Amino acid sequence: MTIEAAGGNGGFGTCCPDLADAMSGEEYEPLITVGDDGVLYMSVGLVELEDEEPGMVDHPVFFCPFCGKGLQTPDDVKAKAGNGEEDDA
Repeated sequence: MTIEAAGGNGGFGTCCPDLADAMSGEEYEPLITVGDDGVLYMSVGLVELEDEEPGMVDHPVFFCPFCGKGLQTPDDVKAKAGNGEEDDA
């Protein structure tokens, strides 16, 4: 069950104008974004990659950092990211 689901950006950014602004990234690369898997992530650091520019380390966001509203659950993230324990190897 997704806690916040409606509209664009996978429904994220509808809880408050601050999150919507942080995700807009019109003048900068946003640190809070929806991944290709539909999970809302926040960039939390950099990692050094061989022979490349540093890469971003992202972590799922479960609650809005501005208003505190629940946005997604760990189960939502596992289902969207395909990290379920239903693998039949």
